[in-house]
Amino acid sequence: MKKVISFLGIFFSLSFLLFTYWQFNDPDPILWMPIYGVASYVSFQAFRGHFNKELLAILFILSACAGIQLWVEMTAWEGFMTDGLAMKTMNQELAREAVGLWIASFSFAIYFISEKK
Repeated sequence: MKKVISFLGIFFSLSFLLFTYWQFNDPDPILWMPIYGVASYVSFQAFRGHFNKELLAILFILSACAGIQLWVEMTAWEGFMTDGLAMKTMNQELAREAVGLWIASFSFAIYFISEKK
């Protein structure tokens, strides 16, 4: 189990670093870069075998609730992409942001559950 968490930690850490990089072109990078930066840091710490259960629980609750909030703000489902990754509508941007937060929530949940075992 420890090797699986170590692998997932480095995978999510690199993924969140990539997400952070992609936020340079976002209209609100000052919000999203720290969010994905914290997720990358927590994932790197999981790779090293260092867990803070309280932090994981708080981050899970915040990111899951924020993802739900963004999802319900959509007025219609328009998918994630139309003609590449450029944002065509606000609904697409909200969907991408919600799913990004849920990916972070998923990683936090995995780390929290693995720490319990």
